[in-house]
Amino acid sequence: MVFSFEVPTKVFFGWGEIKKIGKLVKGYGKKSFVVIDPFLKSSIGEEIKKYLEIEGIEAVFFDKIVSNPTYELIDEGALIAKKENCRVIIGIGGGSTIDTAKGISVVLGNGGSSWNYVFRTDHEVKEPKNVFPVIAVPTTAGTGSEVTLYSVITNPHIKEKSTIIHSSIYPKVALVDPSLTLTVPSYLTATTGFDAFAHAMEAYISKKSNPFSDMIALEAIRRIFRYLPTAVVNGDNITARVNVAYGATLAGIAISQAGTALPHAVGQAIGGRYNAPHGETLAICFLEIMKNSYLGAPEKFATFLDVVDEKYPGFSVRQKAEKSVEVIERFIEDIGLKNIKLTKYGVSKQDLPKIVESILKGYKQDVDVHPRRFTKDDLMTLLTQLI
Repeated sequence: MVFSFEVPTKVFFGWGEIKKIGKLVKGYGKKSFVVIDPFLKSSIGEEIKKYLEIEGIEAVFFDKIVSNPTYELIDEGALIAKKENCRVIIGIGGGSTIDTAKGISVVLGNGGSSWNYVFRTDHEVKEPKNVFPVIAVPTTAGTGSEVTLYSVITNPHIKEKSTIIHSSIYPKVALVDPSLTLTVPSYLTATTGFDAFAHAMEAYISKKSNPFSDMIALEAIRRIFRYLPTAVVNGDNITARVNVAYGATLAGIAISQAGTALPHAVGQAIGGRYNAPHGETLAICFLEIMKNSYLGAPEKFATFLDVVDEKYPGFSVRQKAEKSVEVIERFIEDIGLKNIKLTKYGVSKQDLPKIVESILKGYKQDVDVHPRRFTKDDLMTLLTQLI
């Protein structure tokens, strides 16, 4: 058994942990650049500002965050942070916010445009050797960006998403306080939570997986599968919120070791082209991909069934793997994300070749680690089924 793993982010997890932010930031600088969702600035933002001021830390707020952040937005933030001479970046919000914070830290430390650093097959990738420290505070339970080496960026001019992938952009500290997720609406809880589930499942079946990532991914799957439906229906359920938040962070650790697989390649390509919510794009493609993938890793799909407590005595590994797809379908239905189609975003059959091109340019690494090989023709067939 030979493998390696890396978990450099220091994680503080628990109800009310947000109160520690001032003391945690203090060691990285006296002037912070706070990247925050605009609707959080007057609530959580003010609370965090208070904790920072107690420790003598100045806060410069940047609240222009959008879903699917563009490289232009990130570059603008970096210019402001540089002008203000900020020394530490704090990202407070969902995955888009934390990804923006990480992108800003790259540009601030290395110059140029954030798009120069994304991993693609059609350009030379710049290496972000020097980055400013990032403190990540997630307010949704989804992307796990608080513990990953990824920053997903959109280029609106070519309508594509790509990702900065580098160990230097792991946040220094993640403050995961489940109390911050209590006010997240039901549907957003479902879409972000499904993103976390997809992370865990894709990391588990990835060809890059190892015993460590498998252990982390399975625990994430167990918690999210059990508690996300409750969090969607009853957002005030503290037990559900805590477990989904913990599961999402674990799933982030898992993908940092094993990567994501085909569902994320497809979902990101659709999101970049149509500015569609990430969790929705995953829900659209996930089930159909799993139907065509379980025979590529039958033992893992069978183990998934055991982990989520679905008992089928007497079933063979193949039968359990096949049954796992039905269980995933029921889970998607339970959280209200079944039967979403690409037509919701105006996708037509004429658009499909461009989506396939985006998949292979920006996310070939995800296609390559998927347990079953998908050719261009396979991808076209898959996308046709999703309209």
